[in-house]
Amino acid sequence: MHTPLENNFFDLFGIEKSYTLDRLLLRDRFRELQKKFHPDNYASASEQERRLSAQYAAHINEAFTTLNDPMQRGRYILELRGVSTDDEHDTRMDPEFLMQQIELREEMEVASSSVESLARLADKVKNEFLKREASIAEILDNTAASVSSQDQDLDSARHLVRELQFLNRMRSEIDDAEEALF
Repeated sequence: MHTPLENNFFDLFGIEKSYTLDRLLLRDRFRELQKKFHPDNYASASEQERRLSAQYAAHINEAFTTLNDPMQRGRYILELRGVSTDDEHDTRMDPEFLMQQIELREEMEVASSSVESLARLADKVKNEFLKREASIAEILDNTAASVSSQDQDLDSARHLVRELQFLNRMRSEIDDAEEALF
């Protein structure tokens, strides 16, 4: 018997293994699976069936959370392709990106007392995030790449996913700074 725990997240939802995905379809498939395997449906079932239902529900939730988030989805696809995204052991970053991060941090310090300045900075960070997201999609969804360039492309995608992490953290800090002003 094939169980939901044996599927990769894309197969679990019956969607194409692609960075660019239909998030509405993902949400609909998530709801269908959630309804089917929700532990409440197994309240009168055996202990083993209740336990399996809880495991399936947790797996389905993890899969949805992963695929719904651009950064986590990129990491997951890279891992499916055998590319480690072990951030703790690989601290190499593009020097240009690091300089940009320093500049953004400086802008954050100046903008932290003004809602308008924070909004402009948030837009700037969002645009940087979207540019990288588009580049990741281009790389990961391109299946026609030759094997020799594929390794280099996947490494580029890995670095871009890591950059999303920094930009995501910056967006969160901007949100916190906006909250502090109210």
